[in-house]
Amino acid sequence: MNTELQTPLTWVQIVMDLVVQSLLFIFTAYIVYLSFSHSAFLFAWHPALLTIGYTVFMSEAILSFSENNLLIRNRSFQWRVRFHWIMQTIGGVLSTAGFIAILAHKFVNDKHHFHTYHAIVGLITFILTALVGVGGVWTKYSYNLRQYLRPVLAKLIHGALGSILYFLAVITMILGLYSNFFVRSSFSSARGIGIFILIITATYVLIKPLTSCLMRFRSAPMRVSSL
Repeated sequence: MNTELQTPLTWVQIVMDLVVQSLLFIFTAYIVYLSFSHSAFLFAWHPALLTIGYTVFMSEAILSFSENNLLIRNRSFQWRVRFHWIMQTIGGVLSTAGFIAILAHKFVNDKHHFHTYHAIVGLITFILTALVGVGGVWTKYSYNLRQYLRPVLAKLIHGALGSILYFLAVITMILGLYSNFFVRSSFSSARGIGIFILIITATYVLIKPLTSCLMRFRSAPMRVSSL
């Protein structure tokens, strides 16, 4: 058990964590509902799997290192690292399946792809997902690979790219709220509510990694020079 995380949470921190977790679930559930209620079967897997992959699993992977996470805050650091790996792996598999689904849908229906902002940013996000995954493996074995890159720099790069990835994923989902699928399937104010949820939850999710990156960036030159 990590004694460093035993400081009791304030009621504000507890409420914030519960609200964010609830908003992530509500947004995901609504998108999955729309996907299979108003869409062709093959296309339906695209928004459903990608939303589950990024909004649920990748969010939880990042939140595994948050002191405010009520579910796992008292776990050891090693346990949380393992949990982070599992969540990221599942999220990566689901997002890949969702990406393949939209490619197959476009191919079967002989439609053009990557001609909207949503599709272009989504492609960049998917490519960066693969790169961050590779970076995660490197970071895990950074000590063994220290002759190629300092472990502190490997962790800094992984954290920074992971934060950029999550930001791009949120932008992709916001752009998806302007797609014909969402406009046609949802009620009039759903877009505004969805954008609000994504901005609030993304801000909460990214606080910890951005703070950690800033601290590592400030201390990295000192650590490197001392080696």
